[in-house]
Amino acid sequence: MHYLSFIGKQLFSLTTSLVVILNLGFWMFPLIGIAVIRALIGGFKPLYNVCTRLIELCYKAAAAINSAWMIHVVGVNFNVDGALPDHLTQVIVVNHQTWFDIPILQHIVTGQGPIVKFLIKRQLVWLPIVGWICYALNFPRLNRGGDGRAQRQDFDAIKAASSTMHKERGALLIFAEGTRFTDEKHRNQNPPYKKLLHPRPGGLKIALATMPPETPVVDITINYKNGETNFWKCLHGASRDIDIHIEQHTAAEIIDARSWLRDRWEQKDKRLQ
Repeated sequence: MHYLSFIGKQLFSLTTSLVVILNLGFWMFPLIGIAVIRALIGGFKPLYNVCTRLIELCYKAAAAINSAWMIHVVGVNFNVDGALPDHLTQVIVVNHQTWFDIPILQHIVTGQGPIVKFLIKRQLVWLPIVGWICYALNFPRLNRGGDGRAQRQDFDAIKAASSTMHKERGALLIFAEGTRFTDEKHRNQNPPYKKLLHPRPGGLKIALATMPPETPVVDITINYKNGETNFWKCLHGASRDIDIHIEQHTAAEIIDARSWLRDRWEQKDKRLQ
C-alpha cells in the first residue's frame, strides 16, 4: 500500500506539472505575438496601451487556471491575514523557500490586482516556455555577478523595470534573500534568523529610488505550515495549509532599505517559527 501511495503521489505531481506546462504553453503564443507587435509600434500610444491590456488579460487567464487547479484539485488552502493595497503599481517584498512560491504569489496578487513582474536570472531566458514568457513580458534580467560591470547591469535592469511601472501596471516582486532557503545555505550564511537567509537591500533600494513616494511596498510572508517546501511534493499537495501574512507600507516610510528589511525579517522569522 505504501508503494502504491508513493506511485500515486508521483503521478499526481507529474499531472500537475503537465497541466501547468500546457497552460503556459498555450498562452505563450499570444503573449509573444502581442509583445512583438507592442515593441514594433511603441511610439503609437493608443495601440501600445491596447497591447499592454491584452498581455495583462493573457497573464491573468494563465494565472487563474493555475490557481483553480491548485485550489480545487491539489487542495491547497490559503489562510490570508491582511489585505493588498488598492493600487495598480506596487512593490512586493517576500521570503523565498520554493518555486511553489511563484503560483502562490500570482494567485494572491494577480488574482486581485496587477500582474506580478519578478526579477529573474539572465540564464532563465533560455528555459523553454517559462523563460520565453519572462522575456516577452520584459521581466528584469539579472546577472547576479560579483564584478562591477555585472552589478551596474543589474542596477540598470531594475531601474528600467521600476521606471516602466509608471506607464504600465504591475507589481514588482523582490525576493530579498536573492535565492531559495535551504538548510545548507542557512548553515553557510549563519544568519541571525532560524527560518530565513540574509536579506539583500540592493533591489529594493533601486526600486525605491525610481518610484513615487506614495508607491505601496507590500511585505508578504509565506509560511508552509507543515514545513514541506519541496517543489515536486508541493505539486501533489504535501503542503496544503499555507499561511499568507500581508502588511502594507509606502515607499516614503522606508528611509533606509537595509534597516527596514532587517526589521521586517526579524518579524518574519518569528511568524515562521
